[in-house]
Amino acid sequence: MLAACTRNEIDEINNNSPQQEYVYASFEDETRVELNDKKQTVWTEDDMFIRLGDNIHDVWQFDGMTGDRGGKFHRYAGFNNTVDHDFGGKYLALYPYVNGIYYGTGVFDNGDLAMFYKVFEEQNYHPNSYDTSSNIMLGIGKDAENFTFRNVMGYLRLSLTGDKKVQSITLEGNNDEILAGIRYIHQEDINIGDWYSDPIYSMTLNCGDGVQLTDQPTDFYFALTPTTFEKGISIEVVFTDGSIFPKSTSKRIDIERNTIQPMTCIATDGGTIWQSVTISHTGTDIAAPALFGYSSLTGYIYWGDNYMSEINTLTSYVYQDAQESHTITIQAQGATRFTMPSCAGVSEIDLTNF
Repeated sequence: MLAACTRNEIDEINNNSPQQEYVYASFEDETRVELNDKKQTVWTEDDMFIRLGDNIHDVWQFDGMTGDRGGKFHRYAGFNNTVDHDFGGKYLALYPYVNGIYYGTGVFDNGDLAMFYKVFEEQNYHPNSYDTSSNIMLGIGKDAENFTFRNVMGYLRLSLTGDKKVQSITLEGNNDEILAGIRYIHQEDINIGDWYSDPIYSMTLNCGDGVQLTDQPTDFYFALTPTTFEKGISIEVVFTDGSIFPKSTSKRIDIERNTIQPMTCIATDGGTIWQSVTISHTGTDIAAPALFGYSSLTGYIYWGDNYMSEINTLTSYVYQDAQESHTITIQAQGATRFTMPSCAGVSEIDLTNF
């Protein structure tokens, strides 16, 4: 329970803060701002975050390039204020700083600091990744100049095939789950608290001028606060020609912080359905992933080093290049589940969840 939480605590500003020239930011090992081709942590050019602390309230902008995994930020001249607030000597950073942002602080009954932040009901399509402006992160500073960021959100990945252009995709939970609004973040352990206000029960991914589907899966990502869809989800795909493709599942789906939840590929034109799974792996070799399914099970493994093999034909694999990390892609037909016990964080994925 929150003892105090008001927007005014952030809005009461003065101008007596010391002027720093730079701050530095990095990620925890698995935090993702944008996914690169290896599903690794990278910043995006001109990213901005808000810094909060004892009498500190300012915004910092990334000096590096899209794809960098850490770096230096300069003070953003368009925002230069402080707040008369006691953070107990702690320093926090909130990402992203974007148009329409709404955020603030409060204190739980036990004295721990809480943040609240707006989760937008609309997100924008980003090829092979999620909308960077919708991926909420909280940075903890060991001082006022160095921050380590952790993801607040989890990610739902839809995969579609077909022959039309996707204009938008709307997502809803089948048990009235709240997907957008104002929500609390517990800053000590990044746990998500209750929704604060303005609950919205759907989320829309806008695809601009349209995303062309083909007979190979195209991925669409939603950034969501950790949520359990007790009775599954429903989606509505709207195409640029005005037609609509609905799809629903009643299976329970868990969205966990900092984790991608893949969904079974959907053929929007009634064609061949592919199951597609992408895994990030670090190391020189790996025990082969195993797929299970029907007697007609077929498919391929793309190892990320320009080598491909048929599924379930290799008991182990040694990468053919000198890279430390690879993105393994499995495409199959007739699969029901996928296991990869030798890869940390991946034990089994349900390939029938749509």
